Amino acid sequence: MGRRRIEDTSHPDATLTNEYWLRFGDNPQPPMREKIIYLTMAAVAERGPANFNSAEVCDRLGITHPMVNHYFDNRDGLLAVTAYVVYDRYVQSLWEAVAKAPADPAERLKAWMRTQVRSTDRMGGWGAVLNYPHTSLTVTTIMNDQFRDDINELFEWNVARLAILVSDVKKGTVSALPTEIDSEMRATLSSQSEVVAMVSTVAWSALGVALWNAGQHLASADVPEVMDRRDALIEAHIDHVVNSL
Repeated sequence: MGRRRIEDTSHPDATLTNEYWLRFGDNPQPPMREKIIYLTMAAVAERGPANFNSAEVCDRLGITHPMVNHYFDNRDGLLAVTAYVVYDRYVQSLWEAVAKAPADPAERLKAWMRTQVRSTDRMGGWGAVLNYPHTSLTVTTIMNDQFRDDINELFEWNVARLAILVSDVKKGTVSALPTEIDSEMRATLSSQSEVVAMVSTVAWSALGVALWNAGQHLASADVPEVMDRRDALIEAHIDHVVNSL
């Protein structure tokens, strides 16, 4: 395969149009490194990490297979970098939904929970990487080496903001959400044992139903009485959790 010119935006896969790339961001022709990440996002979401083949990504883009090593060291490095991008986008999607929700404490919390369910479903095979790290130990090790601080910061930011949503439901208020988490806010949150317990209940409850919905639970997937009412059951579960606070 000959060397591609930098200005060459064509690819052997004719489906990789400007419109395709705009599904991932606001650049109709992102840099090649980002294109590799975006195709990896889509491939793992569809087929899972075990069946991911980085060579197929390169072939679709019309680049040589060693380009994965050039940008990411190896296949697992590509998966680790992409997993972090997926997690970052997942967390941001939760708060974009909250920002669009009505200025009502219950509706904001419900928006957060609904989006966790929907985003986990769209995440597909990435759920195994992010929620069951032992299934991809090498990828997990690379993520810890390269992104542990960033992941912790995202998690802490998400939980601290969720604590505000939960507290707002209890108090019937709508509070401004912080853009950053400082030491004072950490200390305040850690001292509020009741709020921490409620946040844990909400987060674990939402994650459980999200994984059930996204994983097509084998024991219930072929039970029409369950699957036909899936959306209604999820909504009833979210209502029950919020109303119980």
